[in-house]
Amino acid sequence: MAEIRTGTGDGDGESRAVRSDICARLDEIRDFVPAERRPELEEILVALRGSGDPAGPQAALHRLLRRCGVAAGLRAFTRGAGIGGLPAAVEAHPVVEAYVCPGDRCDRRAPARNQPVPETCRLYGEPMRRRRLS
Repeated sequence: MAEIRTGTGDGDGESRAVRSDICARLDEIRDFVPAERRPELEEILVALRGSGDPAGPQAALHRLLRRCGVAAGLRAFTRGAGIGGLPAAVEAHPVVEAYVCPGDRCDRRAPARNQPVPETCRLYGEPMRRRRLS
């Protein structure tokens, strides 16, 4: 596999959004990757979990998905492809609580209402943390 460059930062807002989409749909992504390519997927995920810029690993994941027959690559799993989520908190709206990324590494949010047990971050394997959004 080609080297995955990770850079030195956590990436911009778009990278955070893509990282959250990967987390939310990682089980689906894994379903598209055949067993013989799973080691490559895991190597990409390790790089994505790192502290560097996620753009390199995201590009590598996009290429891997394309090689696995997903014509749109990573774009098939991003918000434009139907990922929903909670809107950003807006002043004067009711209080909204959600489970958020445990390390504040992405902008994934899962509704906390009527869910006493937090979801697990699929990318890092940690429980998501409850946070008041408004």
